[in-house]
Amino acid sequence: MKCPICEAENLNQWGTVGSYEILKCDSCGLGITSPFPSEEDVTHTNEETYQVDKRIHTYLSRQKYFEKIYRKHISLIKKYKVEGELLDVGCNIGLFLKVARDEGFDVKGVELNKTCAVYGEKHFDLDIRSEFLQDVAFPEKSFDVITLFDVLEHVADLQGFTSELKRILKDDGLLVLQSPNFDSLIAKITESKWNWLTPPDHLYHFTPRAIKQLLEEKGFLVRNLDTWEPPDEFATNTLSRYKADLFMWKILWKINQFTKIINVFVWLVQRIWWRKEKGGLLRVFAIKNE
Repeated sequence: MKCPICEAENLNQWGTVGSYEILKCDSCGLGITSPFPSEEDVTHTNEETYQVDKRIHTYLSRQKYFEKIYRKHISLIKKYKVEGELLDVGCNIGLFLKVARDEGFDVKGVELNKTCAVYGEKHFDLDIRSEFLQDVAFPEKSFDVITLFDVLEHVADLQGFTSELKRILKDDGLLVLQSPNFDSLIAKITESKWNWLTPPDHLYHFTPRAIKQLLEEKGFLVRNLDTWEPPDEFATNTLSRYKADLFMWKILWKINQFTKIINVFVWLVQRIWWRKEKGGLLRVFAIKNE
């Protein structure tokens, strides 16, 4: 097996999750789920993992929380593009698209889960296509902005997918993506119990170096790459890693459930490792560089 980004063959076992291995490329740091599922398996896993009732409850029960995050994303996008045609790939039920439309963008979505796509069309009056991106066949240079939040790790054909992103993005268009950071502090602490590994749902596990190499070799100019994570995610994932093993961690887990004191502590200090690109989530802003 070769690394799909740098084509190196020096892949070593990083960890195991159930019946799956996580391999790591010694060259660019990319993590690869093995054995690699088929396209049909990916579609089935998506439908099983992301059932529409659960998605609706997750997003609508915390709608203000998600809309606050999405408005932050839009404010960062507007540093590069203040308006235009925006495509959100993997748009879920379309809540980000709703916020982007409210902020002045003309929006379209792609969502593999058909039930979620139909929900977004019906309840938010959105234009969402329920197909693989390459199968939609948007016209060349259609969009000013393309966003992918927690999507690229699900994509089997990285080279073909990123080529399609470039094809449908306008010259000087903006690509925005977010993905779990395989080189993060939380991944190092929790190892195979990291919540964002989730094979076979996540096929690849990106490091800052790997994602920059993938985009730059496809003709994108990375304008900004930073890392972050919600403090509660860092706290609960770290505590769950040890709660079954150590009595003190069980106590801390219970205390944090009621007081959130560890969440607050993480919030105060996490920017220390963010500055070193060790946050749990990668966030990239890249320009199509013709």
